Order: sequence, then C-alpha cells, then structure tokens
Amino acid sequence: MAGIFYKAATAPPIAMVAWRMLIGTAILAPVTFAFARSDRTRVPFTAVDIRWSIAAGALFCVDLVVWAVSLRFTSVASAALFVSTQPIFVAAIAATYLRERPTRASLAGVALGIIGIVIVGAVDLRVSGIALFGDALAVLAALAETAYLLIGRRVRQRVDAPRYALVVYATCAACCWIALAALRVPASMSGHDMMMALGVALSATVIGHTLVSFSLGHMPAPVVAVSFLAQPLLAAFFAYAILHQSIPWTTAAGGLIALAGIGIVAYANERQPLAAGM
Repeated sequence: MAGIFYKAATAPPIAMVAWRMLIGTAILAPVTFAFARSDRTRVPFTAVDIRWSIAAGALFCVDLVVWAVSLRFTSVASAALFVSTQPIFVAAIAATYLRERPTRASLAGVALGIIGIVIVGAVDLRVSGIALFGDALAVLAALAETAYLLIGRRVRQRVDAPRYALVVYATCAACCWIALAALRVPASMSGHDMMMALGVALSATVIGHTLVSFSLGHMPAPVVAVSFLAQPLLAAFFAYAILHQSIPWTTAAGGLIALAGIGIVAYANERQPLAAGM
C-alpha cells in the first residue's frame, strides 16, 4: 500500500517519508518498552548492536526516500518490481566479495530476472524516458535495501525485533528530518497529506516492516524471502483498483518473468546458509 499513499499525496516525497517514520517511531516506542519489561529472557543490546542498527536505519532512510521519489516518475507496479530486485544484488555481493560460488538455480534465477526486468524497462522506455529514470531510482533503492537487510540479519541474530526496529525507525526518522532541514524542504503538510502519511506509517512501517522483523525469528528465511514477491503483485493490483493505473500486457508478462527469477534467487540465497548450518 505504500505506493498508493505516496501517489495520492501532493507533499514532497522526503516530507512524506519524514512524517511516516516519525509517526511509526512514536507508535512503536511504547510497544517496545512494554515488551522489554515483560520479556525477561532478552539479551543485552550492546554498543556494537546499536551501531549496526543505526547504520541500518540510515540505509533504510535512503531506501525509502529514493523509492518514494521514483514514484513521481514511474508507475507503482514498476517501482515495486524494481525495488524487489534485492535478492539479485545479494547473490552478486555474495559471489563478488564473499567468494561464494552461486548455485545453478541462483544463476538461472538471475538470468530469468534480468530478462523480465529488461522487458519491463523496454516497455517503460517506449512509454517515456522519464519512466525509465524512475525505474533506475527504484533499483538504487533496492541497493540500499540490500545493505539494510544484510545488516538487519546480523543484528537480529542477537537482538529481538522490537528493539532493533525501534532503533532503525528512530535513526531513519532523524536522517529524514535532518535532510529535510538541509534541503530546506517545507515540513508542513495539508490534512489530506498527513492522513496519507499516517496511512503509510501504519500499513508499511508499524505493521509491514515490523512483522517482517518478527517473522525472521519464527519462520524459515526462504519463506520470508519469497513472500516479498507478493509486494509487486499486490502493489499492481491496488494501483489498478484504487489509482486506475492500467498495466500493459507486456509489462505484466515481463514482471511475472522477473518475479519468477527473483523468487528462485531469493530461495537459493536463503537455502545456502541454512544448508551450511545443518
């Protein structure tokens, strides 16, 4: 739903993200403190954990702001698809810097994903060069999201989801408001836009990202990773139903091909560490 709320707002994207994260942090804070008091088995939140969580929050800010800006240039469906390419970047990082040999399934998934992305990008280029620029911004957001998720996995091995999420959200909010002041973007918004910020804070931040953090501690990682593939499909459906954004059949076909490839890569990425630990 994030793309729907951003598209329906007229305020600058960075202002929407700043208010979204401020509201999300304010809602999550009392829940986290209540959870901390009732959980007597929690491990200490070390200085190293805090530093990594702050780094994740800064990257999360880049991810959200760049993706919100991309929606000004491309469709909700395309932006959601391109930002979901992070499993491909995880595979590339693992092969390049961690010297992990990619599996055949991973290579096949990358190839399939690239084919689908090229199809969608070609359609967007034919529609408008500006749309392709929006797609590129969504890919940049995916790069930031990749780093954010890799750091998050490291911290979540020790720290519970509420405390980790609170530090990430608070850092993200602080970075957004600092950028807002530095760029001299007005923070004031209309009542309508404030309702849109509240909507995206509740749906995408407080519920969406927090539940993902929780699920990583209770469900197999491959299931969580592949479940992300529902995001572009649902985003396209809501964009069509609410914003009346039509989807060309070529975009739909390319998107489904890309999602199939991304799904294979995501599953292969997550199966490797699991198999190594068995």
